[in-house]
Amino acid sequence: MFPVLLLACCFVLVLLVPVGLFVLTSVFRQACVLCGLQRPSVGTAAGVMLLIWVSKTATQAVMDVIVIESCRAAGVPRWEAGIIIVFLFLPIDLLISAALHAGLMNIKFGKGVEVWFVQMLIYLSVFAAAGLIAAIIYFAMN
Repeated sequence: MFPVLLLACCFVLVLLVPVGLFVLTSVFRQACVLCGLQRPSVGTAAGVMLLIWVSKTATQAVMDVIVIESCRAAGVPRWEAGIIIVFLFLPIDLLISAALHAGLMNIKFGKGVEVWFVQMLIYLSVFAAAGLIAAIIYFAMN
């Protein structure tokens, strides 16, 4: 039973990769339009998002090790290290994303920063709406 369940979980995870790439790509394309840029093609947007994701993943792996080991040495709990990582990685994420946007989309660095901020606002609004809906459902059930 366990191998079948593991295989099913892996299958669902593999199916979620294109869905995640589609969401990232559509948010990036919408952010470009909201910033006054020409809407990139789906292939270009997917390539940019994939390259940014790979660059950020490698950088965040290094930062995770540094911060977690520093927090372990200082006696800080693991969950607090996670919060520290999130806030320390935001400016690094901004620099990586804006530089790659500017370089790959032939725009100025400042416009890349603007696209990154609009993307983050779109993600924040989606998470806030989901949280509001979850809170309404929670309070309606109690």
